[in-house]
This record gives sequence, C-alpha cells and structure tokens, in this order.
Amino acid sequence: MRIFLGLGIMGMVFAGGCATGLHSHSGNPSVNTTIPTAASSFAATDRAWIEINVAMDEQLVPMLGLVDSHTGTAAVRDLGKKADASTKSELLDLRRLHDQAGLPAENPHKGMEMPGMVSSNQITQAGALREADFDNYFKKCLREHLDQKERLALGEKSSGQEPQTVSLASRVLQEQASLSALVRAER
Repeated sequence: MRIFLGLGIMGMVFAGGCATGLHSHSGNPSVNTTIPTAASSFAATDRAWIEINVAMDEQLVPMLGLVDSHTGTAAVRDLGKKADASTKSELLDLRRLHDQAGLPAENPHKGMEMPGMVSSNQITQAGALREADFDNYFKKCLREHLDQKERLALGEKSSGQEPQTVSLASRVLQEQASLSALVRAER
C-alpha cells in the first residue's frame, strides 16, 4: 500500500507537469523553450525523483542538526552522524544532477506534505524534546523518511531513464538499507 502511495505521488507530479523543468521566464507562453541536449536525457520520472529527493533531504538536514545536542546516547549520536553524512553526500549528487537536468532553481516540492517529508512542525517538536523522548521521535521521523526514500528509489530504478539518476537511486537503496538496519537496531 505504501509503495503505491509513493508512486502515486510521483504520478501526480508527472500529471501536473511540474517536474518537466520547462518554464518560460519571459511570461510569454508562446515562447518556444528548448531543452539542452544533456538535459533532454532526463525523463519526467528522473526529473521528479531528483526534485522530490532534494526537497526530502534538505528538510531532513535541520532534524539531523539537532541530534548531538538533544540525544543522550552514543548510538543515536552515531546514527545521526551516519545519516547526516549520507544525506549530505546524496544532496551533492542530486544537486549536480539537478543542474544537468536543467531544473528550475525553485523546487516545487519544497515544504510539500507527503509521507517521509520532515516538516517544520516535526523539527520544532523534536527541538523541544531531550534524551529518550528525542531519540524515539527522531528514530520515528528518520524511519519514515528512509521508508519513503526507498519507495521513491525503487520507482526511479524501475521507471527512470537517465543512467546517472538510476545509478544514484541504486546507491540510495543501499545506503537507506544500511541506515534502516541501524534505526531498527536502536528500538
């Protein structure tokens, strides 16, 4: 059921056309916008996957920034450091692909309400918690984030066309599995 929700979200993105990256900045809809050759290798699935994952990772970073000052355990601190390193490395690759795909600077998925997308309310709530309460909430939010990232990466692997993007989705699946195992071990 949850995989269908993740794929359904990607389907809504494609149907809405917001993942194409083709925007006329002149305000004149009759202006013919051409796609650079390198950007044309990115299909709608690839573009949507990049944008959604940039938004998800960017919204997770502030939560990860709370771990050191709010946890009371070395294991959760270590989990936070591993998740932070993985997320920031992935963001570098996603931003590079974002630029190659010629996507707009303004991410239409920023702040989107969807499963696994850490919200500003969740960050505020986590910031008010300490030690075991923080640890439990952080692990819950991270688990939901990782579960959604897995669903989205599986969708990109099966439907994506751009080789670099599909390759990154494969790497994301490996890293998410490793982090998910650490989250489960911390229950």
